[in-house]
Amino acid sequence: MYSTFYGKITDDDLLGHRSTIAYDSHFNRDFNEIVDFTAVTEPHITEAALSKMAESQSLYSDSVLHIVVAPADLAFRLASQFQRFAQETRHNLLVVRTRDEAYKLLGIGPE
Repeated sequence: MYSTFYGKITDDDLLGHRSTIAYDSHFNRDFNEIVDFTAVTEPHITEAALSKMAESQSLYSDSVLHIVVAPADLAFRLASQFQRFAQETRHNLLVVRTRDEAYKLLGIGPE
């Protein structure tokens, strides 16, 4: 599953992402996940939203990789904070700076 955010993102955007995935008829809980923040210019995400999202059980199987691509410093810090919060609910969560790093972790080449 590949999701991308762009421009300004808020708590509601981030928290709503779970519902969007859950109701997608093509969703497969065994797919690895990449969430790409490369095009995010204004991340307006609170610690409370990160904590709430981290406390919710993942929609994915325990064995899948969750990879967050966050090249910008602020987005990287937020994603890393989420990673710390989500240690119990997303055991395989990784934060990287580039898509190429994400693809390498999945053992595939860039698209």
